[in-house]
Order: sequence, then structure tokens, then C-alpha cells
Amino acid sequence: MTKSTFPPSGSVSVDGIEVVELSDVDLDFAVEEAFRQGVPQASATTHTDAANPQDLGALELFQGVGEQDLAAYAARCQLLHAVPGHVLFSPGRLNTKIFFVLEGQVRLYAQTGDKRPMAVADVGHSTGLRSALAMQPLDHSAIVTEASRLLVLDISAVDELVKRSHAFARNYAALLAGYLRGDDCLHVGTRMGAATQHGYIDELTLLRNQRWLDEMLPRLLGRCRIGDKTLAVAAFAVDKLDEIVKQHGIGPALRVLETIGHWMQDQTRPTDILAISKNRYIFAFLPDCDLDAARGLAGRLKAQIQSLPIPLATEKAPQPITVTLSLGIAELERGKGEQDFLGKTEALIQKSIKLGGNWLSEAF
Repeated sequence: MTKSTFPPSGSVSVDGIEVVELSDVDLDFAVEEAFRQGVPQASATTHTDAANPQDLGALELFQGVGEQDLAAYAARCQLLHAVPGHVLFSPGRLNTKIFFVLEGQVRLYAQTGDKRPMAVADVGHSTGLRSALAMQPLDHSAIVTEASRLLVLDISAVDELVKRSHAFARNYAALLAGYLRGDDCLHVGTRMGAATQHGYIDELTLLRNQRWLDEMLPRLLGRCRIGDKTLAVAAFAVDKLDEIVKQHGIGPALRVLETIGHWMQDQTRPTDILAISKNRYIFAFLPDCDLDAARGLAGRLKAQIQSLPIPLATEKAPQPITVTLSLGIAELERGKGEQDFLGKTEALIQKSIKLGGNWLSEAF
């Protein structure tokens, strides 16, 4: 298929939010294909609600604002419940809204066709303020890449809110300063200070980090249990990573993890949630999937990783190397806690390591 800009123009509008329906296939391909055929569709599962004061009060932007003012501000905001693939804004358009990520994730893409995002707006971050203030046609897109809740504030309301509340004006000035520093998103390939410390993204791999596993995974598991939904995981450790550190140094070893992290985004669905733990185990959480789906993904990863060239660029490894994986798969069981779920998966990875690596273990 011919490569085009990502995403192409031509999305439709639902409640003022640009959207395009995606199937559970490659994000890049699905967006291009929908626009190429000229039949983008609005997702019936995406909707907006009126925001409530509690939604606003949870954001730093509204800290210190009185209850009466919060109620008035809430009437000017929307709460967007979005499914993966929804386009918040796209190249060539004007954006007039600020999007605050309450739950989920938004990724920003340049007009290059590159599937790697230029920036990530995670829980606690926002996007759109800079473009809303500039009022110039956009040169990038913002796409929801997992089920998300977003608080949406129109830039036209900001001046009014600034005049009504000193606390809001102070917080807004801090938000503007954050955008100047780049703290609104985690930008690929840079060190963002406070944004890194308080975010849920591992900058090296662009996967969720240990903080997300500690704080957000329990919420995901709880929602699955309450909704009686299935959840499976395929996870792995990179074989002989310690040996790469000893032979080539920490830099090349980190390059291995970075390459695999980016590769994993191409191997999984937009709805899958990828994370890396502090001990460098990589997890792919598969919503609405069972053990068979995890087994299929793990088998594909095990086979395809051996054809992934990883350049170390050292004297001992002037040519790209390949690695193998020690994998484990599991399914969320009724009555089990999140530690049981992760612990079981990590134990299966360790079992594969003890068997010599390049192995897939599962519980029977």
C-alpha cells in the first residue's frame, strides 16, 4: 500500500471531536485504509458527557478554585470517553481545545508516516494548548491509542476563567510555563525532568513504567473483575542481557531495550497495554483476550525477535546482533489479586530463563 501522511485528512466530527473508527489491527494501517477508502465512521462507543466539578478539582489547573466557580467552569467543559483510534486533531486543521488525560493515553504523530510517536500525553498530562493559542494549521496529529477519559476545555473559555479566579490564573500561568518546558507531553528522545518523574512512561522504551504497574494496573484489573471481562498477558525477559552489559557496556544494553520496546508497539494492537518493570521484564496486557490469544502473541514474538537486527555499534559488535526471549503467559483468574497475576507471570518468565532461554512457559 502506498505510504501517506499519518493520519490522512478527512475525519468526521462527533460532538465536536474528530474521530475515525479503527479495527483491532495495526494503528497506522487502519487509519490510512479508512481515509483511503473515503468512508471513515464515527464510533458508537465514543461519547461525551458534561464534566462535573470533581473532574475539574482533580486537575492541578483547578487547584484552589472555589466550589461555586468549579461548578460554573464544569459547564464549559466536556468529558470525552474515547476508544483507540479517535483523532483529537489532525494536520492542516485548526485546534481550539485543550485535552487533559484523566485515564488512558494520547500519542502525537508527525506528518511523516512514521509509526513512532513524536510525543506521548499520558495520565496527568495534557495536549493542545500550544496549537489552540497559535491558531495556525497543525503539522501533526493527536490520536487516542487506548481506551481513555479526557477532560476537554475550549480555549475560548480560558480568558473568562482567568478573569473570574486568581487561583485559576496562577495555575494557568504554571501550565503555560510547563508547555514552554515541554512538560505537557513526554517527547521522544529527550529528558523532560518533572514530566518524567510524575509520568507513567518509560522514556527509553516508550512503554508504561513501574509506577504504572504499581498504581494503574490494579485499576485495570479491578475494572476487568467488575465488568467480568477477560484479560491475558504475554511477558518476557531479554535473554543474556547481563552478558551484553558485561561485554559491551550499559549503553548498548539500553539500546537493545529501546529497540525492542519500539518493536513491541508494531507487534501489538492499539488496545493492548505495554509496560516494562524495574527488573526489565516487558509485559503486553491484552484486554478482552484469553490465554489462547496470549499464546499466539508470545509465539509470534518468540519467532520474529530472531529476525530483528539490533545495532550495538561497538568494537566487539560492529554488525547488528539478534536476541532471544524467555516468555511467560497467563490469564487473569477470578479471585486473584494483581500481585498474584504479576507474580505468576514473572515466575513463568524465570522458569523459561532456567530452561536456557528462548522458551515459552505457561501454567496448566
